[in-house]
Amino acid sequence: RSFYLLDSFLQEREFAIMPGGTGDEKEATPEVQALVEQVKDDLVAALGQSPATLQATHFKTQVVAGMNYFVRVHLGDDKHVHLRIYKHFSGSVELHGVRHGELGGVGAQEELVYFDQNIKK
Repeated sequence: RSFYLLDSFLQEREFAIMPGGTGDEKEATPEVQALVEQVKDDLVAALGQSPATLQATHFKTQVVAGMNYFVRVHLGDDKHVHLRIYKHFSGSVELHGVRHGELGGVGAQEELVYFDQNIKK
């Protein structure tokens, strides 16, 4: 089963329904990069430093009461983190989690997987 939603750019997108599961890993899109930019201040606070770069490379989605985005982000110096970004159907965006190897980052090829919210608002 699948359904269609209008994204924030008013383009129709098809989503497979798999309640609770994440979709396939895909290359990052301009929309995903825009989500990363929207949570940049919270990410810098979580990391305790401003990264040299902030480039989304890949992502997975999970349909919830909105959409969770699990995003691999290149920080520069061959370092990456995985972000959990929540986008409510109203359009509001929040950083819900950051996965990194004790600030050393995660591997560029490390699979994006579901992880629990670890940043509280």
